[in-house]
Amino acid sequence: MSELKILFPKPVTVEVMGRKVQILPVKLRHFERYGKAAGNLIELFSQASVQQINRYASSHSRELRRVLLVTTTLKRWQLWFLPAAVTTQLFIEVVRVNSGFFGEALPAMVRALNGEPSSSD
Repeated sequence: MSELKILFPKPVTVEVMGRKVQILPVKLRHFERYGKAAGNLIELFSQASVQQINRYASSHSRELRRVLLVTTTLKRWQLWFLPAAVTTQLFIEVVRVNSGFFGEALPAMVRALNGEPSSSD
């Protein structure tokens, strides 16, 4: 059996309204919720104006809060007090951080499936 090394992403710290907040990797049990919210937001950004983005934030705030609750170190009550624009910006950062991890993991997965040695060997 080949030795496959598993990547463990580390949390990334950002500042949100003067508070240090960690962005956590998406867990499998939250992957569907994250994927839906991220997909909707990415689709919106590909063809939206600032007004449409702000409207999205106000109408999808519950969805964004649910994902941010499990992908950041913010507590539920703290998320309630964030402005919609800040919530959206934080979620964009969550997507960026997690996309970076997926971007690193995907080539390694393809190499492993093709039987190629990993770049860390």
